[in-house]
Amino acid sequence: MRLIISCFFSVCCVAALLAQAPKPLPLSQQSFKPTGLRVGTDLIAIGKTFSGPAFKGWEVNGDMDFRNYYFTVDVGSWAKNISIANGLYTNSGNYFRAGVDINLLGKDPDKNMFFLGFRYGRSLFQEHLTYVNTSPNLFLPASVQQSNGHVMGGWAELTTGLRIRVWKALWMGYTARLKFAPSAHGYTSSLAPYDMPGYGIIGRSPWWGFNYQVFWRFAWKKEKPVLKK
Repeated sequence: MRLIISCFFSVCCVAALLAQAPKPLPLSQQSFKPTGLRVGTDLIAIGKTFSGPAFKGWEVNGDMDFRNYYFTVDVGSWAKNISIANGLYTNSGNYFRAGVDINLLGKDPDKNMFFLGFRYGRSLFQEHLTYVNTSPNLFLPASVQQSNGHVMGGWAELTTGLRIRVWKALWMGYTARLKFAPSAHGYTSSLAPYDMPGYGIIGRSPWWGFNYQVFWRFAWKKEKPVLKK
């Protein structure tokens, strides 16, 4: 349901922006020099952190424009407590993503975006599993504990989303992520990594992600007004 609402919202906003957007300048008159840096955070991660003990985390997002191309970097952290049958799984770690977005709205003076993009992510984390033995066999230990202290992993993403200027240098929007090709190494053979910060459950590919973000833009170059013929 959330995906359907987001798609409907995107179509309506993009249609309105395309109707108002000026015609792009010829390629020879366009500049690839960046005009500002946009920095933001994920409101969903903040909400989940304060909603209960199952998740603690944060994420910082940034992008810089090069005409219709945006170089973007995300840095974050998360820790999870996941209850399983007769046990508990916990993990904690940091991650980052880097990639490029293409703004399909063209040369919009407000830097509004409807974009498609690609990311590559890396994660470094640790995890711990505690399993309680409920078998009547008295020769088995009461509980089994396994840990991975230094797991490294990576994955790729295809992204799409929206960025809308709502007030002065304040932007809001969302990013939908299709994550795939997860990999992990540096773990013991007795415990395969289960949940990778920044990605999710490693055994499931593809894996969906969704961020609702707020940004503040720091501009160092004033946009020239678009002249209409």
